[in-house]
Amino acid sequence: MAVPRIIPRAGHPISRGYIDPDALRILYRLHRAGYQGYLVGGSVRDLMTGRTPKDFDIGTNARPQEIRRLFRNSRIIGRRFRLVHVFFDGGKIVEVSTFRRPPEAADTEPGGEGAEDILIREDNTFGTPEEDALRRDFTVNGLFYDIATFAVLDYVGGVDDLEARTIRTIGDPVIRFREDPVRMLRACEFAARLDFRMEDDLLQAIEEVRGEMRKSAAPRVAEELLDPLRRGWGAETYRRWSRTGLLAVILPELDREIADGSASPERETFWRMLAEADQRRGTGEAIPEPALLGALLLPLVFGAVRRERGKLDAPRLLATLEHVVNPIALRLSLPNQTVHLVKHCLYTLGRLTETRPSDASARRLVTKAWFPIALSLLSLYSHASGRYGEALTAWEEVLARAGKKVRPGEDLSHAAPFPEALVPPPALLSRHEIPLPTGGRTEDGRKRRPHRRGGRRRSTPAIR
Repeated sequence: MAVPRIIPRAGHPISRGYIDPDALRILYRLHRAGYQGYLVGGSVRDLMTGRTPKDFDIGTNARPQEIRRLFRNSRIIGRRFRLVHVFFDGGKIVEVSTFRRPPEAADTEPGGEGAEDILIREDNTFGTPEEDALRRDFTVNGLFYDIATFAVLDYVGGVDDLEARTIRTIGDPVIRFREDPVRMLRACEFAARLDFRMEDDLLQAIEEVRGEMRKSAAPRVAEELLDPLRRGWGAETYRRWSRTGLLAVILPELDREIADGSASPERETFWRMLAEADQRRGTGEAIPEPALLGALLLPLVFGAVRRERGKLDAPRLLATLEHVVNPIALRLSLPNQTVHLVKHCLYTLGRLTETRPSDASARRLVTKAWFPIALSLLSLYSHASGRYGEALTAWEEVLARAGKKVRPGEDLSHAAPFPEALVPPPALLSRHEIPLPTGGRTEDGRKRRPHRRGGRRRSTPAIR
């Protein structure tokens, strides 16, 4: 058994004050019960580099049933590998897993054409801390923090790679990527998030086996695509995915529009949109997930509109959105509700650029569940492209006058402040040139004549 490199408390920056109190309670209880309790994985990596972890995962030599007996506020989950979720107030979950070892040959299945398929399908094999470290993906994720000694244990050279700012797999990168192809996406994301370089052997392995991405479960791929956008390092992550060819495997339609050397006129706008989203996430602003998906699909929509050679009416635009969104949604197994919101968000984007709060249709528009999502997408697009700034300002002032923050998907059909907020106070009328409603009468007091049916058709907004 290999002896780990031990970095004592004085040699590393991790303090218990930086660790989530509930995670500490779990570690202390495991230790008092006679078990090993380590903080593991990404939380140790982030604490070692001065970042705030998203979550705190715990490794232990206690088996799942033993962990369950220690924590009544827990349950055992998982089929590929059983682990325990411990629940706390506010919906917080701390994940506790038993140390496991690399799977044996019996846990893999043979592939076709005489090639061995080593994709991991079963992983219910418990092991030692050393074996657990060796089966992890990257060296920077193989560090353990021991609550008994407050020391960091390094079995895989992770501390050296943190100091060298390098992303390196534990073991042969080709084998590790064939075991779990999603690791290729994660390598690029870690490099983008930490501003690390990827080892040359790792880059060569991605080029060799990136086609294995097609074997990954669609929901996992969709989650990896969205995670960097949610957390504020989407632009650099997508650049690395595009340059390594991974994006061409997952979303070839998008890669053709935004890759280096693409002739698409929306290429630079797309990258500025992602950078704008990252900047907002860095300030704590929440961006609705359908708006982030809309930002990814917008170059494809614009490309489809250009091929139509002109302005689209409503039915043709809706058909175009179906043609663009549905194949990708099916490939990524996106939830139906999410797909529904994304398509409405993209359609409403065009309406927001052509409709003003004073228009009759605005009252119906602002009560739709996808209105705040479309406005978020319009804000990203306007700041990235420099277009539609006046329309964006008008709609943002409607939200400000409503006096409440809109949650994505919220039903606004009975939200009285929104229809009322469409009309600015008299002091703003000269600036916006929006007339106040006159109760169905003209300015000189005469009764307004009703519109005739079958008259001039209302123009249909479209995305240009």
